[in-house]
Amino acid sequence: MPTIHWEKKNSPRTARLIEWCKINQDARLKIFSDSAKDAKEEGRTRQQMTTQKNTFMQQLAASVFADDEDPKVREYYQAHPLAFVKPIQGRFTSLRKKYNEINLQLGQTGAGLSFDELNANEKTRTLLDRLLQTFPWWVDLHGWWRTNPAYNTSYSTADPGQDFAAEAMDVFGKGKGKETA
Repeated sequence: MPTIHWEKKNSPRTARLIEWCKINQDARLKIFSDSAKDAKEEGRTRQQMTTQKNTFMQQLAASVFADDEDPKVREYYQAHPLAFVKPIQGRFTSLRKKYNEINLQLGQTGAGLSFDELNANEKTRTLLDRLLQTFPWWVDLHGWWRTNPAYNTSYSTADPGQDFAAEAMDVFGKGKGKETA
């Protein structure tokens, strides 16, 4: 199997992967194990993980590799299409890692806010503008993974805007162990 590269000149592969996920919402929900919270908020039934996941991954691989720019990849895909499911899974793993690196910079509460909420705040908008230059897929991934702890490891279920550290300092730090009047 030829080596599959996803970065730099090969980023059209990632763009095709993301585009397929945008177009195929039901499949995307099953691939990423739909969140019960999201389903309830959107007034729909939760999409359960089924044996169809592998079928969806094969369809996704076809969308990414069937017309690949690299003739060797295209040729190998035509002969061995099932071999391309593993590179798709690997790409999702690396996307999740990069997605969470950005979320760490946003902090627990920021990682749980929507893109629109983050964009409304000048501080987080400036940070996101800088981060998105190197990882433009974050916006789409955040729309899908924001409330899914399997993908967003920085997500906090706290209400956005809560500052538990400041609240703790208010409660415990004022008197430094002494009662205040």
